[in-house]
Amino acid sequence: MGEAVTPPTALIEEGDEIILRIFHFNDLHGDLRTVHSKKGDTHRFSQMVKIVKEARANAADNEIVLFLSAGDDHIGNPFDELLGYDVEGFQTSAAYTAYSAAGLDASVIGNHELDRGTALLAKAIETDARFPILSANLYGSKNLTSAHYHPAIIGVAKGLRIGIIGLTTKEETLLKQKDDPELDAGELLKTLKNTVDYVDQLADVIILLTHVGYNGEEPLEVGDIEIAEAAAKMTNKPIVIIGGHLHLPINTEGLNVVDKSVPILEAGSKGSHLGEAIFSLLQTENGLRSHLTARLIPLKKRDDRVATDDPDYDRYEQDDDLDMEFENTVMAQMYAMLDDKLREVIATAGSSEYLTTAQNIADRYVGETVMANFMNDAIAAQSIHFPEKDGKSQQVDIAAFNASGINGGVEPNSEITFNDWYSVMPYADMIVVTPMTGTQIKAMVMSNAQRIVRPEELEGDEALDLTGYISRGFLHFSSGLRYILKLNSDATTAVAQDIMLNGKPIDEQLDDTFNVAFGDYISLRGGEGWKGEKIGVGLPDEVIGFDLTSLAKNDTGLVYRNEVIAFIKEQGVVDESTGAVKDGRLQVIPSFLMS
Repeated sequence: MGEAVTPPTALIEEGDEIILRIFHFNDLHGDLRTVHSKKGDTHRFSQMVKIVKEARANAADNEIVLFLSAGDDHIGNPFDELLGYDVEGFQTSAAYTAYSAAGLDASVIGNHELDRGTALLAKAIETDARFPILSANLYGSKNLTSAHYHPAIIGVAKGLRIGIIGLTTKEETLLKQKDDPELDAGELLKTLKNTVDYVDQLADVIILLTHVGYNGEEPLEVGDIEIAEAAAKMTNKPIVIIGGHLHLPINTEGLNVVDKSVPILEAGSKGSHLGEAIFSLLQTENGLRSHLTARLIPLKKRDDRVATDDPDYDRYEQDDDLDMEFENTVMAQMYAMLDDKLREVIATAGSSEYLTTAQNIADRYVGETVMANFMNDAIAAQSIHFPEKDGKSQQVDIAAFNASGINGGVEPNSEITFNDWYSVMPYADMIVVTPMTGTQIKAMVMSNAQRIVRPEELEGDEALDLTGYISRGFLHFSSGLRYILKLNSDATTAVAQDIMLNGKPIDEQLDDTFNVAFGDYISLRGGEGWKGEKIGVGLPDEVIGFDLTSLAKNDTGLVYRNEVIAFIKEQGVVDESTGAVKDGRLQVIPSFLMS
């Protein structure tokens, strides 16, 4: 406890009734605003601000309104560029600036708050966070001190003492890095007991703000269920878990997740929902009685193409769904800063004509593609820094990216800005690491061979237009995987042969396991025919895609584009010397040359 602070004493008297209304979100990943050139921009956080502000303005005399984040407030949106990659490049934490202006009451440190190092997080907190940052189990950092974050806080409102405890997962968290080697995370349940034992003496109600994960279906060693079971034995005070980390929308139809009398709440991710929980509290001679209700409020997406007379018009975001004062006074300044940041030069381009947008658009569905080679090799190189999973390295053997995610190239012999690279990679795919056997990799590459756009598809009146999206999931790979794609007579007979993995024939490694990096669109959602069903998009019905969604996988939370940009900034040039080259990793044998 801080110096000269008097511990709060119990003030609620028998018969007092209090309403504690808690608005919460998690895993926003910087997605305060999502830009879309055709539909218009979606302003998720300004929608939240309007809801919370109206609730505070309309609160009854005995009502308290809290606004909380369950972590992963950063990484996953162009606003990351304002955060920078180190203290010297820091401009602002868009998330913490917006939260402070909106009156957020507290946030817990999520694993991705640490992605760019503790020194940068400390700078973000010092500069922009006007609310408490919590984590009871992180310790040992040379950069994050008690001036930056706290194990727990006690807030007093209208006589009610509210204890809030933060817990941070070890999963996918960058601990003991070379720039902060003593940073570690303590055992969750032991930390919980130590902290609850202390807070219980000072609080009437306890909120566990956990960035750990609800493990109703996920195999976590310790998740929110274990935390709920343990907490129920530690205190008789009303207690609730407000969690994040696994991006789950829990309690969509009202409160239905309760374990050992402890409710567990989570509100999806990236502004899909705003959670609302309401504690009805009554002080009796036998203690504080409580009843909790909860729901998720779906936030609206923008689509300015929908006409006002469309029956679905109200389902889409309109200006009156936003706090426009907040947009104009807080967010507009950061939009302007971001526009300036996107004009910053990050590298120079080499002289090869293969770098151009026209060449990469022409190549991406029919064969080896320079930008895809460069991007995948960059991810393979960056993976040495990926956080461990269950104590094991996630350095990858192969990186893969779908052709439709490659939107262009860069101008040869020119400077490359952030904005130039966002045009190359417009989609914020998260990196998912999937352990695959040699047998599974071979099956995936065979499936990939059937997806390539064939020469005969580019002929005649119904020829495919290579400038548009041909969403059949053709994958490009990093240099660790090399193969010959034999077109044969049609897509059903196309095959991959002479597959080499890390310099050895795949057939000699069928039982070995390898780490493969994908974008989440392909691996988690099975986009573009990667979920064991008909691929379609001009392919015969007999062509069934390999099912990537059924494999075990780890969503690192890292953004494919961000890791590529970090590699570009480190190299300073995009040319043959840094991997922007065709090196024969994919050779296509036309059907008229087949033996």
